[in-house]
Amino acid sequence: MNKRTLFLAVYLLLSFVLPGCWDYSEYEDMAQIIAIGMDYNVQTEQTTITIQYPAIKRGTAGEPSAPQWVIYSATAPTVFDALSKLQEIVPRRLFYGYLKVIIISEAAAKYTIMDLIDLFDRTPVMRSSAYVVITSGKAEDILKTADPSRLSAGDKIQKLVRHSIDSGAACAVTLNDFVEMLAIGGWEATAPRVISEPASSQQSKSKNTEGGPQENKNAQEEKPGMLGIVGMAAFQGDKFTGYLDEHETLGLNFIRGKKIRAYKTSEPTGGAGIEELYFRLLETSSKIKVQLANDQLVISVHVKVVADVKKYYRNEGADFLAPEVISDAEKKLADSIRSDIDAALIKGQQDLKSDIFGFGFAFFRKNPKLWQQEYETKWADVFPNIPVNVNIDTKIINTGITERKLFVK
Repeated sequence: MNKRTLFLAVYLLLSFVLPGCWDYSEYEDMAQIIAIGMDYNVQTEQTTITIQYPAIKRGTAGEPSAPQWVIYSATAPTVFDALSKLQEIVPRRLFYGYLKVIIISEAAAKYTIMDLIDLFDRTPVMRSSAYVVITSGKAEDILKTADPSRLSAGDKIQKLVRHSIDSGAACAVTLNDFVEMLAIGGWEATAPRVISEPASSQQSKSKNTEGGPQENKNAQEEKPGMLGIVGMAAFQGDKFTGYLDEHETLGLNFIRGKKIRAYKTSEPTGGAGIEELYFRLLETSSKIKVQLANDQLVISVHVKVVADVKKYYRNEGADFLAPEVISDAEKKLADSIRSDIDAALIKGQQDLKSDIFGFGFAFFRKNPKLWQQEYETKWADVFPNIPVNVNIDTKIINTGITERKLFVK
């Protein structure tokens, strides 16, 4: 037997035992889901799952290059049943490997959020890096919003959450982050809040087609609107409990030590001297300490902020920033930050009564034995009455730059 015959025999033998690509699917035959919405009807106890995926088709000459997307919804008693129904009406294989955003309505967040989170957490194909957002309306309506940016709702929300660091008005939360907050004692979960504002009457509806009547028979048309990320949703355990506005969310992010690149403006004082200061935050950090003195818990929060002065007005005197002016500016910045933190503490302790700051988790890390034996079971009652001392250290670093008012001759 020559080498050629031996090679052919081995090749034929291996062809029977080596597996092939048995689950291969064409790219155009897959519904590459980028966003999922979950709604819940309290009266009927039915769950609605809405998906959004891009319309993929082979391009031909003369066709527009703008991206398009398709939206489908299905309603059933459970999340799993709704996902199964979706496959019955979507003429493509559902694929979740590109999931970017999970949108949960307020009603679903109150009653059935764990059904979706548990399913996603146990399903390897579901991306744990997808962002979780909450809406006070219907998640289906959010996904059907045709934003002026011409992006799909899923893409627009993903970009808004990613860039929320530039305003401090929200904080990005992935599915993995959300599951961790639900599992960690002494730290309640939060997620960004997404809203949809009506668009102007002149905005035209975006087309949502994919080239064939069979594909679009059950697909839903989109409606003009403006998507935005404003504030955070707070939880107690696995139940939604309320919202934080932009002011309170900024304070929450300061306490948590999140990176914030927002702008801050001081309050006008009037008269001579500094009238208005405009800051750009560069670096933010925080440290939470838990102390137990005379059987009384005390929380201390130390916040450090580094900033630039972007606008500096004076009615008289030199244009440069003198040392006493810098000190006054740093105090004004600290006062502005303190107002945000105080608003967040009032919201969390008095209104929501939810430890969204992670004070209990800080206590657990300091003294896990005492936490487990005494405080873990009663933390919900103890947390609202704990005094919180806040220390803010601010520093302005562009002191050598001249900031002057523009005079018009």
